[in-house]
Formats: sequence, C-alpha cells, structure tokens
Amino acid sequence: MRYIDTGARDPGHAVATWLGAVLLPDVVEARIQSGFYSREVLPLFVGPFATLAALGAPVRVVIGSNDGGTVASHLDELLAALQMPRVNANLGVVYFAGAFFHPKTYHFRRADGSQAAYIGSANFTLPGIAKHVEAGITLDTRDGDPQHILDEIAAATDAWFTPGRPGIEVINDGADVVRLLADGIVRAAPLPRPPCPTGRGGQAPQRPGLAPLVAINAPPPAPVAARPIAVAPASTPLPTMQQTPPYPPYMWFAPGANTPTKGAGALTGTSLGGATGLILRLNRDNDRHWRNAPGTANVSIPVSTASTLRFGIYGPRARPRAEFELQIRYVDNNSDLRAPVDETGIMSFGFTPGDAGHADLRLVLPKAPIVDLRGQLNAQGKRLPQALDLALLEWPSPATPNFRLTFVDPASGLGTAIDGIWQNAVAANQLASRGACWLPVGVSPAW
Repeated sequence: MRYIDTGARDPGHAVATWLGAVLLPDVVEARIQSGFYSREVLPLFVGPFATLAALGAPVRVVIGSNDGGTVASHLDELLAALQMPRVNANLGVVYFAGAFFHPKTYHFRRADGSQAAYIGSANFTLPGIAKHVEAGITLDTRDGDPQHILDEIAAATDAWFTPGRPGIEVINDGADVVRLLADGIVRAAPLPRPPCPTGRGGQAPQRPGLAPLVAINAPPPAPVAARPIAVAPASTPLPTMQQTPPYPPYMWFAPGANTPTKGAGALTGTSLGGATGLILRLNRDNDRHWRNAPGTANVSIPVSTASTLRFGIYGPRARPRAEFELQIRYVDNNSDLRAPVDETGIMSFGFTPGDAGHADLRLVLPKAPIVDLRGQLNAQGKRLPQALDLALLEWPSPATPNFRLTFVDPASGLGTAIDGIWQNAVAANQLASRGACWLPVGVSPAW
C-alpha cells in the first residue's frame, strides 16, 4: 500500500505516473469509476483498451454526468477507444437529481491473477491524473495488499451494471449517446467556466498556478462513422518497460535495448483503435526530396501513437528510436507506381540534457525511393507531389511490421476521398496533430 499526494509536486505521485507503471501488456481486466470524465485523458488508455478489446477481455467504466456536464462527443471517443459494442465491455453514465456520483477508483487485474488499484480524489480527466493537487492510496497484491479488498473494488464497479440499478444509463453505441443528449443527461458542449471572483479594486486574486506534472497529448479522434477494430497483439507479447524520468510515461522501451528496436520487435502489439494510420498534409519540410532540395525530410508523428511503439536507445543523446522497413508508392486513377523498399526510423528528441527538440516524434523519409518515383513520374509526364498534398501513412502491425506510404494525385478519386476525410476532421476539430488526421479502415488501396 502506498499513499500518493501531488501537493509536493512530485511527478512520481501523479496518478498518470502510477497508471503508466501499471498499464502493461499483462493487464487482462480494467475497471474505472470516476465522477468526471473528459477526452484529454484517453492517450494513456487507447493502447491498453485496444489490447483488451483484441483479447475480448473485461473492461467496465462508470462515469458521472453530474448536473448533465459530460460531453456527448467525449463519450463517442471513449466508446471508440473501448471498441464498443463488444462482449465484455461495459460503459455507464450515472446522473442523480440533487446528488453527485463522485467515486474515483481504478482497478486492473493481470494475467497472473494479481491486482492493482488506486482509490483517491483523481478523476478520469487530464487535470485529475496529471495536474491537480490530488491524494489517494494505491494497492497491489504483488506488494502483499489484501486480495479481498481489491476484489471488493472490482465488484463495486461491476455492481453498477446489475439490471435495474437506478441512476445509471448503460451505453453500448453512438445511438445511446444521442439518446442521452436528447434527454439532457449529457450535453453537446463543455460547460463554461465560472467567472473568477474579484477582490479589492475589482481585480482577480493573484494566486500561483500549477504546471502539469506529466505530459499527456491529444487523443486520437473517433468518428462515429468509423468505429475502431482491433489489430491483434503479437501471440507472445514482448516485454516492455518505462524509463521515467527522463522519458514520459506514454513511451515504452525494450528492456536493456541500447540500440534501436527493429520491425516486429519495435511494436508493443497495440493498435491505433479505429485508424489504420494517418492522412498526412505534406509541407515544405517533407516534400523536399520531390523538389530536389537539400536536407533530411521528416514527418512529424502524433505523440498519441507512441503507445504502439517499443523503443530502443540511439546515439550519444540517448534518443528513443524504432526502425522499420518502408514501402513507398504513388497512386492516381491509372497508376500504382512502386519504389524499392528502404529503411526508416521513428525517433524522439528533446528529453535528455542538452538535446534540442520539443519532445516530438519524427519519421525519416529516405531520399532514394522518392528519387526513384520522381524519375518514374517525370518519364510519364505526371505531376509531382508537393506541399499541401495529402498522403497516406499506414501503420505497422505484428502481422505487417513495416510502414507503407502512399503519395496520392489530388485530382484522382482517392485524392478527392481523402480530402473529404481531411476536411471533415478539420471541421470537427478531430485532427491527430497539426499536420495529420486519422486514416479510417478500408480507404487505402491494397498493396
């Protein structure tokens, strides 16, 4: 048993840090109760939820919509992260008149039967797990804590799904979210923040602020029209570990890997949820080989994809790096032109002392295959890809452990289709990052 309290601003006491240490590939059941929930918490859970979905394992989440404050679109994204509807996954929203649903418990059962749990004040929100002053207790049967107490924590969550229990609305799919929105149990937009009280002279009180203790990035969006499917984990999950500090808890490493991981060995076995990769908006950095400009071409990769990758350590700056084969092609209405397979790597910068960077992930675009494609396109008199075009980056999986990059003629049928997906993501504020949105299943032509 351990008492954790972020009043002293120690990142080791943040619930996000505890979650990062517990949410390992050996987790086979997950249960959460929380008075409040918001989508910004999801990056830490997308990978584990996808793995549990692939296994058909139990996940039960009960959240409050106290005074109807939970946002409908946030529930859609939670449904997608849970990969619902599916057997053994339950999501419920509790709303009482004149009273709050206010517990905060997180419970996980591992493949060996051991259990870990947190009970405290931290809601299933980004500020709750990573910023606010929160306090609670963690328990773990591996540390000798009583099994019957952890069993009771799990049973209390499960009990909310007893048929006929008052106060809870069970959600199975997006239609249920629409129903709750129509009934006023959830809302379409977040509640406005109340005005800050004023003091002497009508001025707001001057008080110190709090910086986040753990960095968590924006989660993958989950369009209702494209519910996720799971990519099955490797038949034997590979061992992973965290190295915090200096690296954040969403980064996983191969134990003892002092060189970059490669191919299937660079994957944790989790998926991107409902996406099979990214739709990229090309820019002047990553179109340079098409322009025959000097320098290295890189694609910025959303940090929310990091849980799918299993890094090793590279170079004197001890940068996280994972290496893969890369297939590259160009597609229009009449052509599917291929370049020779080359090597690429995803690397993160800016975590170790003296290393420049913004804690971002970058995928290298090798020059040789693009030069090859450029020659093919020039020989046929076709337009070359350029900045602001869209391209498809398909993610590696245990079954196909390599990246696949498709440059697309914007005037083609595929170009029109992915432009529509991009514009819809922009309008819905569902970009994965400034230069990417999520690639739904079935959009990319077969390789």
